[in-house]
Amino acid sequence: MSEDSFDEETHEDEGPQRFKILVCIDGSEESHRGLKYAVKLGQGNDADLTLLYVRPIDKGMKSGVHMARQNMLDWGFELPGMRALKKARDQLIELGFLGGDWQEEDVRKRAYGDPIGDTMKTYTSDDGTHIALKLMIAPHVAAGILDECELNHYDLTIIAMSGRGGKNVAGKINWRVTNTVVTEHHGTVLLAREIEENHGHLICVNDEKSIEAAKKDALLASRCQCPVHLFSVAKTEEERPEAEKAIALAKQAIEGEGVEVVTAKTAIGNACERIIEEGKDFSVIVMADSSVKGFRRFFQSSVAYDVLQHAHNSVMIIR
Repeated sequence: MSEDSFDEETHEDEGPQRFKILVCIDGSEESHRGLKYAVKLGQGNDADLTLLYVRPIDKGMKSGVHMARQNMLDWGFELPGMRALKKARDQLIELGFLGGDWQEEDVRKRAYGDPIGDTMKTYTSDDGTHIALKLMIAPHVAAGILDECELNHYDLTIIAMSGRGGKNVAGKINWRVTNTVVTEHHGTVLLAREIEENHGHLICVNDEKSIEAAKKDALLASRCQCPVHLFSVAKTEEERPEAEKAIALAKQAIEGEGVEVVTAKTAIGNACERIIEEGKDFSVIVMADSSVKGFRRFFQSSVAYDVLQHAHNSVMIIR
């Protein structure tokens, strides 16, 4: 195992741009459903996948440094996060996304004076597909996820959460972690909550920024053959023409990219309530972040944030 920094991954060679997905793993069934969805999005040979488990700093940890010099997946399960990453690796094999003839490499980086530090195992196929399993140490889970997002510029970050509550268990993803990541990250985030495949994406539009986001998600949905549906809410009947205009422009933009729009619908009423009600039967509700870049507090007063908080199923925030 080499003791190198893996802040900047070295698999980004010259050539066609690859689609990079980060899946945050905490060992829950919800996070493994999120991983399954990531595999579906990563179909083809142009997608790279990183699985991340963040281990909060444990000053009382007594593990010996010699452990860090062993093959990452040969460690005992007592190391926090190792069981979750091994289960995720096995899931990739079962899904056919990871084969047995890939090149493997183990890397370690010292961090926060921890005896184990940050560790990573990478798999690279002959066609250039790259999978990384990362066990990162950080002051807290959200900080580790945000650092990883900033360093490696993922096209999509998937963070799964079971329910609204959850105890503060080391390494687990609860609402506090999710809220911090979705609010402070500047990229596209999918909050995977009881996510199910094959029910399509409900893309919500109402202005120019959301129309651009609709086109972006439609291309993303096309990666996994997910049906695309459009939805727009007007406050009053008098404002319905504006909603219909947004639908028409979004449909034109999406179909211009060669993606079919299955249905397009408008509604009257409270935007958050109507979107949650309409979106409950879809795999993902898709919203644009209309806040000003760099001013995350504005996102917390948006319809997108309200939907993220109160929807019972998965929500994607496009940025």
